[in-house]
This record gives sequence, C-alpha cells and structure tokens, in this order.
Amino acid sequence: MLIKYLKFSFFAVGIILLGFILAKTDLTQLLEQLSKVGLGGLVVILLIYSLYFAADSLSWQITVHTIPLNFRWIMRFYAVRMVGEAYNNITPVASMGGEPLKAWLLKSNWGVSLTESGVALVISKTTSMFTLVLFVALGVVNCFYHPNFTYEEKEIAGLGFFLIVFFAFIFFLMQRLKLLSSLAQLLEHRFYKFKLQRFVEIAETIDRKFENFYSSHKLRLFQSAVFAMLNWIFGVIEIYFIFLFLGDPLTFGEAWMLESIIQLVRTITFFVPAGIGTQEGAFFIGAGMITGFSSLGVAAALVRRARDIFWIALSLSILSFFSVKPSSKNHRHGSDG
Repeated sequence: MLIKYLKFSFFAVGIILLGFILAKTDLTQLLEQLSKVGLGGLVVILLIYSLYFAADSLSWQITVHTIPLNFRWIMRFYAVRMVGEAYNNITPVASMGGEPLKAWLLKSNWGVSLTESGVALVISKTTSMFTLVLFVALGVVNCFYHPNFTYEEKEIAGLGFFLIVFFAFIFFLMQRLKLLSSLAQLLEHRFYKFKLQRFVEIAETIDRKFENFYSSHKLRLFQSAVFAMLNWIFGVIEIYFIFLFLGDPLTFGEAWMLESIIQLVRTITFFVPAGIGTQEGAFFIGAGMITGFSSLGVAAALVRRARDIFWIALSLSILSFFSVKPSSKNHRHGSDG
C-alpha cells in the first residue's frame, strides 16, 4: 500500500514539474518546432531507438552464457526486453519493476531458469551502470570546456557524476562481496524459526554464479559492456537527429553532453515513473545551457516522449503472445540450438 501511495506521489510531482516547464515555455513556438519533425522524422527516430534496444538486449543476452547467439534467441530476448522495459517505465521501483517479469517470461516460455536469467539481469545491469559512468564522464568533461556552462552548473554536473559512480560501485560491490549470501545467513540466524535454509542455499548459488561469471567469462563481460556502451551512443544519435529535424542541429559533442545530462537526471530521479517531468526538466535545462533556447529542449523532450508512448504501447501489445504460466510443452533452452 505504501509503494502504491509513493508511486502516485512521485507521479504527481512529475506532472507538476512538467506543468511548470510548459508554463515557462512559449507554446506557440513549441508547436511550430514540433511541426517540423513530421512523420518521416518520427519513423527515423523509431528506427534509431530500435537499434538502441537491440544493443541493450544483446548486452543482456550475452551474459546468459548457455544461450546461443542466433537469430531466434536474439528476437526472443528482444521481445522479452520490450515487455519488461515497458513495465520498468510505468513502475517506480528503481527501474526494476519489469526485471522479474523478464526472468519469468524466459522461464515460462523457454525454460530458462530464474536463477540463470536473474543473475544475467544483474550482471548486464552492472555493465550498463559502469558504461554509463564512462559515458557521463565524457559528457561532463565536455561540459567543463563548453563556454555556456557556469562554474556552478559545472559543480552540479560533477556532483551528479560522483553520485552515479557511487551507485555503480555499491552495486558491483554487493556482488563481489557476496552480500546476498551474508544477508541470507544473517536472516536465518536472526529468524531461525522460519526455516530459511532454502533461501540461504539460493542466495549462495546466486553468489557463486556471480563469482563464476566474473572469473570465467571475461570476454562475455567485455562484449556485454561494448553493447551497453553502444546503447548510450545510440541515445546520442537519437538526440542529434531530433534536433536536426527540429531545425536547430547540435554538434555530436553537444548531443553527447545533452544525453549525458538527461541520463544523469534519470538515474538520480529513478523513483519517478517513466521519468515524467524530470526528463523534460533535463531537456529544458540542458538545451537551454547548450543552445540558449529552452523551448527547443522541451520540443525535443516531447518528441522523445511521443516515441516512449508509442514504444510502450507496442511492447505491451505483444505480451499477449507470451505464455505467463509454465507449460509441459515448454522445453529446456539447452535443446533449442
């Protein structure tokens, strides 16, 4: 019940922030800018976003070392990720609302164990966070050399960067120090009457899988990081084309800076469903600093928001093609090369 109230509270705050941003924007100019994008522009943006999705999906699939990298499995992971990310975007649980759903769909449709897919999701999230650190670092460095950024704005960017470094470090440390096993053992010792031995065994299995992957699959770890970095770069390409279609193009370096600011804000404000208001705020502030025209940033944010809505609707529509209950007909993935 508390999570439900928090969800609506954060969503309400996001809506208020969005309203404030729109109130500060020249709506006539905004509509004029949006009209420049056109249907052709939206199609191009969706194509770029589909590549963004492909890179992130491959980054995840590679960490499931028992799954072959063939077309059939690539499309399966791509579709499962679409559905899971749709739920991530509409739930406030640290962008993790759809992660259990991804693991469950793989199990119920193709027999991939929850432990196997769950470990892969955590590892791919780790490579995503560490490549985000590198991505934002390059963006922040560019901000430091950009003449339009004030000293105070550079300080804020630097502080935000150190926050995501801290988040990434803690996330990785939890895996390397086997904190899940330690927590399970502590709970078993504290609440022994509830017979938590099975929970301890599962936690220890998961921690062993983390250790095995990091020690035995370094090439896959590197490949996962490469695709995760491509994911962020496709975001930059999308920003570049959005502003190109709006008639006020950015340089590639400026597009990188703006996408860095957006991802920095989205990471810190993870609790806001779909980044409503916060994403628009990042565009409003970032584009204002880079180009001097905040309304241009709002127009770009609305184009991306339209893309989000279309993609979420498409993703949710394909959920009906999945089985949500394990069936005896669902074979183990190992037999499906």
